[in-house]
Amino acid sequence: MTGKPTIAQVPSPLSIEVRPAFDIPLGDSSQWFTYGGAMDLGLNYRIPGSIFYLSGGLQYSLTPVQAATSLSLVAARVGGGIQLPLSSGFAMFAYALGGYYFATYNDFSKSGTNPFIAGGLGLKLSMAPTFAFQLGAQYKNYLALYQGLSFTAGIDVSLGNGGSINVSTVDLRPAFPVFYKFYDDHPIGTLQIKSSLKVHASDIRVQVNIKEFMDSPKVMEVPGTLAPGEIKTIDLFALFTDRVLSVTEGTKVAAEITVSYKVEGQTYEDRKIETLALWGRNAMTWDDNRKAAAYVTAKDPGVLNFARSVSSFIRSKENRSICDNLQAAISFHEALDLYGLNYTPNPKTPYEQVSKQKDVIDFLQFPQETFRYKAGDCSDLSILYGALFQAVGIDAAFITIPGHIFIALDSGLAADQAPKELIPEGQFIAYKNKAWIPVEITSIHDGFMKAWQLGAKEWTENNSTGQAGFYPIQEAWSVYQPVGLPGADTIVAVPQSDGILRAYLGEVQKYLDSALAPMVAKLQEQVKSSGNLSAMNSLGVLYAKYGQTDKAEQQFKDVLATKPYLPSVLNLGHLYFMKGDWKNALAFYQQANAMDPTNDHALLALARVSQELQDYAAAKQNYEKLKTFNPTLAREFASLGESRENGARAADVQSQRIAVIWETDQ
Repeated sequence: MTGKPTIAQVPSPLSIEVRPAFDIPLGDSSQWFTYGGAMDLGLNYRIPGSIFYLSGGLQYSLTPVQAATSLSLVAARVGGGIQLPLSSGFAMFAYALGGYYFATYNDFSKSGTNPFIAGGLGLKLSMAPTFAFQLGAQYKNYLALYQGLSFTAGIDVSLGNGGSINVSTVDLRPAFPVFYKFYDDHPIGTLQIKSSLKVHASDIRVQVNIKEFMDSPKVMEVPGTLAPGEIKTIDLFALFTDRVLSVTEGTKVAAEITVSYKVEGQTYEDRKIETLALWGRNAMTWDDNRKAAAYVTAKDPGVLNFARSVSSFIRSKENRSICDNLQAAISFHEALDLYGLNYTPNPKTPYEQVSKQKDVIDFLQFPQETFRYKAGDCSDLSILYGALFQAVGIDAAFITIPGHIFIALDSGLAADQAPKELIPEGQFIAYKNKAWIPVEITSIHDGFMKAWQLGAKEWTENNSTGQAGFYPIQEAWSVYQPVGLPGADTIVAVPQSDGILRAYLGEVQKYLDSALAPMVAKLQEQVKSSGNLSAMNSLGVLYAKYGQTDKAEQQFKDVLATKPYLPSVLNLGHLYFMKGDWKNALAFYQQANAMDPTNDHALLALARVSQELQDYAAAKQNYEKLKTFNPTLAREFASLGESRENGARAADVQSQRIAVIWETDQ
């Protein structure tokens, strides 16, 4: 639906002026004449693009003579002046005229001609584009006969129009509610304007207003001027409110587009009503894969509650030797499985098909909706999984391959550090020197490890052929900001903590078994081939570092069954220390110290366990010895030997309790 434009035409430079006047004689003329009247009929021509105008016309004056008669004067005049705009609709003018007049007494007793001069100024108010009302004052002098002051009031009527700027073409593209913030600085369409003026137009402004979904019009200032005959194409923007997210089905709305401009101080405008197609809030096209980030509502109450609850469930059981972000990924994956989430391709708009056609409309779910339906396709599940990560401050990214989308999370490790932290080569994505873990979230019921392995496989195969895309959500948000779903305040029911914890610990164990297997096999081969105590001890350290304390304890005891071996003595003490078994830890630390009284690690261990047993004198004594043999290490544990009543130092001890220095010769 296109409405007829409302066009305010710029007036023609040619106009007719009708100006009645009230005359007051001045000087000597006041001795002979009384008050009179006049009528001026003129033709004015404004010089386009300037403040000057030319004027010509006739003036008739009736001037009573004090001697019971009157004088008629008819003057032909030409001249010019200036017109200065003051504000919209108001202008000030000044002029000078000259010509010849014919004068006769109305009793025809006497007549004659002579030159005529005049000058004046006034104010003009434009009542319409082609009609203006004016008030002014004029001095006129009929040489050798009469001079006086006239007060004038009149009208100025343009003869036709001087053109306009009007809207020639409007191209509005369909709008998507989920990107309502995007359209504030990205075009929703274009507008073409054309000037039929004879002068330049300035102060050109375009306004877009969609009353149902905008609080006020979006104003666009067009730089520069528009020359006669010039055509300009202007991008149109719209500042929608979040009311637009209430649109669940595609609809059409009226968009009012106004173009205003100034010519010689007067404002004119052209207005059109155009139809804007508005899709539903779940609609999106895949012409830019980053768009999906707008659906990642990390601040949704349901998302926040789910993510933070799951994180709190596993906190006490986290393995401190595994990167925190990986453990979060495992816990979220298993919690979503227990929640009952299912991968269900959309039968109407399967991602495999719509992602290949950039203009086809796809239906994407907000995380709250995926929680509600307990189902979604690959894009829906990736959006939800990514939202959980972002809710706890872990960056996530979309990975796209032909016909499919899944998720990756920032491990928090540098790419070159990841293999040293049990993130195997080939199992992570290096992006901006960070190691990202790919997860095939549609494999929701197969456990996290299989989902990770499948995600890594899909990335490797498609990245090698240049068909994989990687889109960090945080980066995408700089263009496509996330939007809150109206009414999304329902708290999602989180599965029971014990179930999440069991599933989480099971996947962590699978991960450790898989990651440690090559290293364990290598050390076991060394032990088998040579009975190397150092290799046996290193195997125990490997188990201990990654939480397999029972295997570690047995390994250290197997070493000590062969002979007293200082590293294994210390390491066994460390295991008891980590369990809080201070007496057994003390016994092994004392044995290690007896074997080597100068061993700095044994001295540190004695000081620490003495601190825990509240034997502060022994703690301080061993700490002083440590300062002698290893001042640097001593500075890291400066709280040792001090009173527990010192709150800050007690906090230091608490934070250091988890840190032990495992002994190995390899």
